[in-house]
Amino acid sequence: MINVTFETLDEMLHFANRLAGLGQSSPAPAPISETLPAQQSPATQTPVQTTTASQAPAMTVPIQTQAAPAMPVQNTAPAQQIPAQVQTTASSYTMDDLTKAAVMLMDSGRQADLLNLLAQFGVEALPALPQEQYGAFATALRGLGAQI
Repeated sequence: MINVTFETLDEMLHFANRLAGLGQSSPAPAPISETLPAQQSPATQTPVQTTTASQAPAMTVPIQTQAAPAMPVQNTAPAQQIPAQVQTTASSYTMDDLTKAAVMLMDSGRQADLLNLLAQFGVEALPALPQEQYGAFATALRGLGAQI
């Protein structure tokens, strides 16, 4: 605990302004009976004891103090951001990949869903699916739960 004694209310206000950073250009304050430590944990409460000139009972006033960091933070050059790799070509699927995924769906009892999917793509059987639609069909198979 730190106790600071003031002779007048003006001294206490001047000290509070200096702590808040408002009194840099003010005249020098009256001597303080005890100095603050060089480093203190941030935002600690420090009671301040004040005494008026007429020797009224001492009053303790808690104040907030914030210590400066022990070391200044050094600003280094900003980290270089590596651009995320964007896939520029569509994944290529083969008829074999699509067939394996379709068989897995049929084995799990989803034959009707597979037939509806083929109808959505305008074909009656998988071999009739145009190669340019393989990617979209693979995505639709994944939507049905197939692993491809």
